[in-house]
Amino acid sequence: MTRKILAGLLALSLAPGTCVRSELPEPDYTSPVEITRLDVRGRKAGPLVLEGAWELASENDHFGGYSALVQWKPGVLLAANDAGRLMKLPRPDGPAGEIALEKFLAFERVDKTRVDLESLTNDPATGRVWAGLEWSQEIIRFDFDLKRERQYRPQAMKDWGSNSGPESLVRLPDGRFVVIEERRRGDGHHNALLFPGDPVAGQLPVPFVFEGREGYRPADAALLPDGRVVVLLRGFELGLPPRFPVMLATFDPSRIGEGKVLASQFLAQIDEPLPSENYEGITAIAESDGSWSLWLISDDNFASYQRTLLLKLSWKPDQRRARQKARE
Repeated sequence: MTRKILAGLLALSLAPGTCVRSELPEPDYTSPVEITRLDVRGRKAGPLVLEGAWELASENDHFGGYSALVQWKPGVLLAANDAGRLMKLPRPDGPAGEIALEKFLAFERVDKTRVDLESLTNDPATGRVWAGLEWSQEIIRFDFDLKRERQYRPQAMKDWGSNSGPESLVRLPDGRFVVIEERRRGDGHHNALLFPGDPVAGQLPVPFVFEGREGYRPADAALLPDGRVVVLLRGFELGLPPRFPVMLATFDPSRIGEGKVLASQFLAQIDEPLPSENYEGITAIAESDGSWSLWLISDDNFASYQRTLLLKLSWKPDQRRARQKARE
């Protein structure tokens, strides 16, 4: 992605001019993850209220670079990163639990193009999880224990951008799947696909165009409890440090039509006074009190000047819409 190239150039420009050759240290796969709550509750973004914000940090080589987020089990979030690592994260607003960092596909150090995981979605009924890899334009399905079951490279995705592929992957309640390409076609338009079933089964998808916002690209998406989809749109502004403005938008998947442009509706701008970072992962959860929570995680690009932040945003949906969806 452009942001990572620019971030890399920025890091090189800040590096000392003298290079000293030395052996690389042994990888650290044992250091724990430390989580610190930030004192920023109560701030608002449109209809969303910030209920909690946490900073995560670790020296563990499995940690960092998170680009996808999903609720894996009740009370447990699952995050995946650009280096093909997984983090099982108990919700920090609930009972204390151990944060687990794990390898992806049993590899220790591999080529990024084989493990750059950018999107996650799941089926709560079976526990299966699907992941989108952007360099290989591939979708992988895991069982409820996160063991790989099957992987497939859809022909309809073969010409998607090598470093801007399936950034958004959502399983709909009826078993269909939506996939959105990060690379823009122009004017905020992005290639997208609607699969009639499991995308690793080789079924032919329906192509359509997702209309986001000019200057922003879809970084992730999640299913809302009422059946709509929320998309995390992320921008990039070069600076010291760089800025990543974020916007949330929604769409109704029932309006998808073959070859048609699907418009999105603005929901909120995630910017100051909310903690600002490079948010790339989002998931939505229906809470017991009838509200929804949107969880966002940031990608620190493995850079010292960026942070891994986790946000919890509370949303009280339109009760009339919720009742209508319940009757359908």
